[in-house]
Amino acid sequence: MAHKVLRKVTHCIFDMDGLLLDTERLYTVATEMILEPYGKAYPFEVKERVMGLQTEPLSRFMVEHFELPISWEEYARQQRANAEKLMRNAQLMPDTERIYEEVTRQIAASFGRPYPEAVRFRVMGTTEQRSAEIAITECQLPISRTDFLKRYTQLCHERLHNVPLLEGAERLLRHLHASKVPFCLATSSGADMVELKTNQHRELFGLFDHKVCGSTDKEVANGKPAPDIFLVAASRFGVSPAAADCLVFEDSPNGVTAANSAGMQVVMVPDPRLSEEKTSHATQVLGSLADFKPEQFGLPPFRE
Repeated sequence: MAHKVLRKVTHCIFDMDGLLLDTERLYTVATEMILEPYGKAYPFEVKERVMGLQTEPLSRFMVEHFELPISWEEYARQQRANAEKLMRNAQLMPDTERIYEEVTRQIAASFGRPYPEAVRFRVMGTTEQRSAEIAITECQLPISRTDFLKRYTQLCHERLHNVPLLEGAERLLRHLHASKVPFCLATSSGADMVELKTNQHRELFGLFDHKVCGSTDKEVANGKPAPDIFLVAASRFGVSPAAADCLVFEDSPNGVTAANSAGMQVVMVPDPRLSEEKTSHATQVLGSLADFKPEQFGLPPFRE
């Protein structure tokens, strides 16, 4: 991607799912629970098209795309019910993907089998059961899914026991708060779902100046990729900044498009499976929030 000029900003706006909270995997499972009775798979190329959308447009797209014999309202109801069961375990974004990769590679290596990158990309975002099936088939492992998952779970527990919960998110939010940089949340989720997802992290999420919950906020007329949510978010700071003075943090292509349309710079922390074409419209693309350097945008640097 070509080098882009980074301009000084004064305010920050954060997306939530897939950026601060590790919920995208759970959303995938919730969606698969709806599609499974109809014999439908949920490929990543479909998922990337709906990332960042609000409830109604997402539900309408899914019903039409998969030709489901239900209304979009029923789809939304089922999605919400499934998500509520799963979201109670949502965690702030940890750096766990490398650990999952190492664990699977170790299992494959115990049978003298490699763990190709192409296979790793296929299992990212899938359920543990589906990941096991893919790994066993593609790596030609002579064990059952049950045995694989038993080993996988044991190895993950050993490695995750002392792993820091966050990968840059908490550090950045607390730094901005301590530096008195105004920042807010702008998520496509509804207010009730935000409450559910952040229940275990109330103190940290209480640091935000305010929260805009796109699916239930009446001022957000159009969801991402429209710019509405970011314009509304900016307008609710104590002193409304100009759009050019706002820096958005996003993980989805739709969110980046929305930020661009709002006239704001945007730092993207994308799903690793997204192609460069899908991330090229971001001002800056990072592997994680831990890689963010505030001073590049005129913000106070971290105090190491």
